Amino acid sequence: MELNDWKISLKSLKYGEIATVAMVDRGAYAESEEDVTDQAVGSVPAGSKKGAEILKSLAMADKKENEDLTVVDRIDIDVALEQADFERFIDQLQAEKHIIFVECLYLGTTEIKGFLNTLKNRDVLGTSKLILLDLPQLEYMMLKDSLAGVVDL
Repeated sequence: MELNDWKISLKSLKYGEIATVAMVDRGAYAESEEDVTDQAVGSVPAGSKKGAEILKSLAMADKKENEDLTVVDRIDIDVALEQADFERFIDQLQAEKHIIFVECLYLGTTEIKGFLNTLKNRDVLGTSKLILLDLPQLEYMMLKDSLAGVVDL
């Protein structure tokens, strides 16, 4: 996707909705040799930041005053997230509305599902714009099946 397409997608996402971004849809954001340039964000070399950081920059440029932003990912890629980690991420959210990026590439299906259930149980999902980044197709299908009726993917 082009940078403008990402901006439009972020702006059109409604609170309570979950957007999934498959690895193949990342386009230039997944390439390490290319530079991504935008007047509002500046020049951001795609290989110098994780994909979430580039999209976080886009979201920060258009973030409203009553919104906060967080990125959910592992601190150590070899250590799975636990319930305490989900709670810590949610406790960081202080504003009335939230933009949440979840880096799914290194997260397991159980971690993603656990975070989504925690958002739902703590009544935060309805006030959040949730973007699942680099969600592999297999995990998407498993999450969609296991969360049917609970969370709309």
